[in-house]
Amino acid sequence: MRLRAAGLVLLALSGCAASSTPEAAAPTPLQREITGLVEQMARLHPDVDHEVPLPELRAEAARLAQRAPRLSRDELLVGLLRLTTLGERDGHGGIFLHDPAHARPFHFFPLRVHDFADGVHVVDDVAAGAHVGKRLTAIDGMPVAKVIALVEPLVPHDNAATVRLLLPEYLVCADVLRGLGVVEGPATYSFADGTEVTLEAATGALGTAFAPLPMPPRALLYRSLDQPFLLVPLERGRSLYLGYRQVVDPPQALLDRILRTARKPGFRRLVVDARYNGGGDNTTYWPLLDLLDAKALRGKVVVLLGRMTFSAAGNFVAAVDHRTRARLVGEPSGGAPNQWGDRNPIRLPVAGLTAYVAAEWVEVEPSDTRTAVVPDVLVEPTAADFLAGRDPVLRRALALR
Repeated sequence: MRLRAAGLVLLALSGCAASSTPEAAAPTPLQREITGLVEQMARLHPDVDHEVPLPELRAEAARLAQRAPRLSRDELLVGLLRLTTLGERDGHGGIFLHDPAHARPFHFFPLRVHDFADGVHVVDDVAAGAHVGKRLTAIDGMPVAKVIALVEPLVPHDNAATVRLLLPEYLVCADVLRGLGVVEGPATYSFADGTEVTLEAATGALGTAFAPLPMPPRALLYRSLDQPFLLVPLERGRSLYLGYRQVVDPPQALLDRILRTARKPGFRRLVVDARYNGGGDNTTYWPLLDLLDAKALRGKVVVLLGRMTFSAAGNFVAAVDHRTRARLVGEPSGGAPNQWGDRNPIRLPVAGLTAYVAAEWVEVEPSDTRTAVVPDVLVEPTAADFLAGRDPVLRRALALR
């Protein structure tokens, strides 16, 4: 939970006549926009102060507004990111770096990094892959652990897994790093092998945290990601892989095919892969849930989840955990079982940004107070897995007895 100092500034006015106090200057449009932001958040969010009391949010907005004329645009940005990040189970709201709705685009250093089990490593660059696979140790001389500690309070999230999902964007965002005082101009990224590279920022990026990591085409996870479902036979037809990429109505023909295959002699396993499912309509997954609990599949279902299993997909894996005998393999879900969902935009024309605030409380498992669904078998890929094109999560799922 973030802690915000509400602190009151006490002014000693003894000996000063009220008539001698100069009139306060009228607030600027930017100052009105900052203080008005919290009021809009309070009006739209069903429980805006679920983690930080509303008087403290208002006080923080007032302090930011008071400082705004003296802040650089990047410092102002960091203040707004902090103000709109409301805490756990609230990952739908906030200011998102790659949002095309922003009037002023963000700037990024041309590296793409990912937070693996063994640290933050480069997964793409503009130097013909010269730095791919290297572990990041510092940015402009600041240890990466310290940079992460500065960045984490700015990241919209349901839980720690959502932070890890989005964190890579912030580690290469020039606007954020300048606003935090980590860099001033070009940034020098240092690596564990002793090498470093100095980079200039530009608009756009090599990719977002929501894009799949570049792996060989044989990796099932990355086939046809634009399709909500992908069904592939494995182990000579004795197992099935179901890529579940979007929470939408499953075609009945797909469900029938899975059930027919499951009833054949020698059928071993159905693997439902929800690792790259960012959500959708949580009223649509019930036919799939019923299938997973069908008699022919009991004891034979494994569901894969991870940090991008978010929103309605977080609801789905919670329902799987509560209502079926399926085993869960992978990383904790990025979406909470119950969460503040959907969202309303708040335009900030003076700042050139668009913020979002959750629109409703989404509760699918009332007894579930967890912030994440934790798998039965925890498997987190390493940088070596990435470099070799291995999928240790799927491999572990298929090896279960």
